Amino acid sequence: MRFLVGILAALALAGPAGTQQASSHDPLIEHMQGAWVMEGTIAGKPTIYDVTGEWVLNHQYMRLHEVSRDKKPDGSPGYEAMIFIAWDGPTETYALVWLDDYGDVSRQSLANAVRAGDALPFVFYDIDGGKTRTTMTYLPAADRWTWTIDEDSHGGSTAFARVTLRRP
Repeated sequence: MRFLVGILAALALAGPAGTQQASSHDPLIEHMQGAWVMEGTIAGKPTIYDVTGEWVLNHQYMRLHEVSRDKKPDGSPGYEAMIFIAWDGPTETYALVWLDDYGDVSRQSLANAVRAGDALPFVFYDIDGGKTRTTMTYLPAADRWTWTIDEDSHGGSTAFARVTLRRP
């Protein structure tokens, strides 16, 4: 019995099989850390959000917490999201998971990007074959980010969002 308990304890302490990746210190997404005010248009309407970026889970993921300043009738934010961005060394791409208060985790919540200069052009694929392109571009001289979100479906492209993130 003691032998069995010892084996179970050793397995529990060993953690998952495989090796842990080294902490990420990507120079581009490092610039997402800290507090931001995001302003611009989303779905044709002016908007202001507060965004906070911080490294989480052993410096593996940059977590962006996005909260709109407009409120629902119950006083809760009009929109809230958690966005996780990581560097995937084996594929040499960035991976993104976008979780928001609309719910439903699907392939529409996942995107990948190959860095293009100071831009991360993420592509999300819809179930019906459409796609959403979300490009996050860092402007080093101004220490700002611009995000553009375009929806592609049925052979056309529609601008969904044009926002700028600046330090408060």
